[in-house]
Amino acid sequence: MNWKLIKKDKKNQPKAGIYSDWKEQIAEECFYQCIYCSINEAQFGGIDHYHIEHYKPKSIDRFKPLENDILNLFYSCPICNRFKSNDWPNDADDLNIVCYPDPSEYNYSELFDLDVNTYKLIGKYTSTKYMTERLFFNRAQLIYERREAVLREKENELFEKINVLRGQDEVKNDLELVHMILDVTINLKTTLAKRNNIRPYKLAEIRK
Repeated sequence: MNWKLIKKDKKNQPKAGIYSDWKEQIAEECFYQCIYCSINEAQFGGIDHYHIEHYKPKSIDRFKPLENDILNLFYSCPICNRFKSNDWPNDADDLNIVCYPDPSEYNYSELFDLDVNTYKLIGKYTSTKYMTERLFFNRAQLIYERREAVLREKENELFEKINVLRGQDEVKNDLELVHMILDVTINLKTTLAKRNNIRPYKLAEIRK
């Protein structure tokens, strides 16, 4: 997954307007991707289809004063935003209890493992195990995106190796390398062919 630590600074608080006016700034701060599943906005039709996420939900009365606080505003895909909704199990920012780790305090890349066989995410802590279930991090679309990303990375690594060895007898006789290239290329092509048939989520999952 391509998570990044979100750097928040109170000095970046806009002087005028409300949170909906600051969407471009928030998108940039969050690298134009969902803070939860890390999917880039380009894969959902751009900024218009993404949401401003109130990390501490504005619908909870005691968090109402944070509605327009830049430190509480992040960027989320519509699916994760809907799954999280106003869920807030605990205030404590402790990885070993059920909560949402603050994405401006933790790089989520360090909080999850990826099963290289199934492309499913596995939370390392109580908090991230909870997030995996609550936000459906192993929904079909995300598994597809991870699989494609891993295969593209392997493809790039192999072609870089070919460029280094190009013209040398070594590469011409390296059948293992040829087989690896064919395997990755076939898997990538097969994966890409499935894109149009992937349903991001099911209605029953939303209503769960």
